[in-house]
Parts: sequence; C-alpha cells; structure tokens
Amino acid sequence: MSSPRPRVACIAPVWNEGERIAAVVHGIPRNAVDEVLVIDDGSTDDTRSHAERAGATVLSHVRNRGVGAAIRTGLDHARIHGFEIAVVISGAGKSPPGQIPQVLQPVLDGRADFVLASRYLPGGSQERMPAIRRFGTRAYTFLFALLCRRPVSDASSGFRAIRLSILDDPGIDLAQDWLDHYELEPYLLFKALRGSARVIEVPTRIEYPRAEPGRSYTKMRAITGWWSIFRPVLVLALGLRR
Repeated sequence: MSSPRPRVACIAPVWNEGERIAAVVHGIPRNAVDEVLVIDDGSTDDTRSHAERAGATVLSHVRNRGVGAAIRTGLDHARIHGFEIAVVISGAGKSPPGQIPQVLQPVLDGRADFVLASRYLPGGSQERMPAIRRFGTRAYTFLFALLCRRPVSDASSGFRAIRLSILDDPGIDLAQDWLDHYELEPYLLFKALRGSARVIEVPTRIEYPRAEPGRSYTKMRAITGWWSIFRPVLVLALGLRR
C-alpha cells in the first residue's frame, strides 16, 4: 500500500492584481495542491473578492507590507496547519500554475528539499520579458552565485517548492523585519544553498503579463527593488546578518 502524498499548500502573494488573481487560482492543478493560499498584501482594489470567488483561501494584511511579509504569512499558515510542502507562485501570473507538478516532483520524490524554477536551464523559457529585465536577471544571478559560492542559473526566480521542515533550521530566521520586501526570497535561497538542504533547479516557462493600460509588467521599482533583492546576498556573504 502506497503512503499518502504529503500535504501541499500553494502560496500566491498578491497586491492590487484584480481579476488576474482569479486566472492564477483557476489554473492551479487541484490534484497537486491541497490548499490555495492567496496572501492579499493590503490591496485597495477587488483582488480579495476575485480570489475568493475563484476558490482560494485568502489571508489579508491590513496594509501593504511587502512581498516578503506576504510569503512569510503564507509559510506560517502552512506550517501551523500541518502542511509539509509549500509551492510559491506569482500572483500576477508570471509563473504559469500548470507547471506546479514539475516543480513539486523532486520534493515529492525525496530528491530535494528546495526546488527552484529556472527560465535559463535548457528547456526553460520566457515570454514577453523586457530586454532590460533579461540583462538584470542574468547579472544578478552571476553576482548571487559569486557571493554565495554555489552554482545557480536563475537566482531571481520566485517560483519554488519548499519542504517546510527546512525552516526548522535555527540558521534560518524568516521572522526578521528586514526581510519584509523583496529580501526574503533571496535570503531563503542563499540559506538553502549554503546550508544542508538539497537544492535542485528545474526548467520552467516564465510569462510576463501582456501590456495593459495603466498597469506595469512589474511592481518592482528599478533602483530600490534591485537593491532590495541584492542586499541580503551581500550582507549574508559578509556575515553582517544571520
């Protein structure tokens, strides 16, 4: 008799995405995921109602705190409620949810504790990705790998599957306030690569949203956003933070 599949929570942080989140939730394979958690990070539009109507469990922040704080809220909920694995996807739809099974599989097979989806591995791809973004993600990944002293092909990818038991490591502290914005994702990847977690990358497709009037392809600001994702790599490599 085969053992039951570990319980999987899908975490989608979101801020003012409106109807986009409904398409994301509807696209999540329910045979691969036990609960869909949409973390509404202080949206001022109708994001929450779209997510709820699509069938997600919605956890809301009263104010916008940052994507790191939203992911932390989702991870905390998953751990408290007995989930064993979490998969984190883009609430804006950049990580097509139909790819969730292939990102989860190495964790389910017992081959990995942390799986990073990569657009740059053979078999991976990106659609509608601005040229400046392609340059930025490549340059960032080079610097990340250099400072972390571990090979990685797509360090800026937020699409990942995590065996939640790795968060019991006393060397990983996601509760730190300085991780509230874009810092949490590179912090956790750095810790996983430098720690005892088994990390695997798998090729996937990343899709940037189609241009819409009054809506940008990303909410990240050019200078402060990139500093936010680079800062944890620098301070961890220099031993200035734990």
